[in-house]
Amino acid sequence: MSKKNEYDDIDMLLNDIRSDIEDTLINDVLDEVKDIELKYVEEDVFSVYSPKVYERRGRGTGGIDDPNNIVGTVNNMQLEVDNITRFNDGYFSSNHGVGLADLINDGDSRDGYYYDYPGSFNKPRPFLDNTIDEIEKTDSVENALANGLMKRKYDVT
Repeated sequence: MSKKNEYDDIDMLLNDIRSDIEDTLINDVLDEVKDIELKYVEEDVFSVYSPKVYERRGRGTGGIDDPNNIVGTVNNMQLEVDNITRFNDGYFSSNHGVGLADLINDGDSRDGYYYDYPGSFNKPRPFLDNTIDEIEKTDSVENALANGLMKRKYDVT
């Protein structure tokens, strides 16, 4: 049941449903995706390698584990999520701008990004791939969508 009881126009009903779905995607579902990705940042990135040349930026300060770097956009009731972590310019890397997540996930020399120093960290640490796998194999995102719609007074069963 919609949060509105009566509609005189089917287009108004459809617009309200579409709006509520998109609101749920950008708020509730995006939060679930962020939680999953941050779990894999810890498991696949942080727990397998301790840096020796640099210090990690720390949660909430612009690093790979900053929830603000995991952003979503909704278009036509579809959520797209990207990790927009920028390379740290303070380390004089040959890489600049957004792309750190891809380098860590894919490893050295994919997508045009390279590590500046040799080491075991050059190998892929597939936190993005594992996030996608969990989303595809579990109901967590579907549950977040259903719960978000129920908060908006829809009967989702």
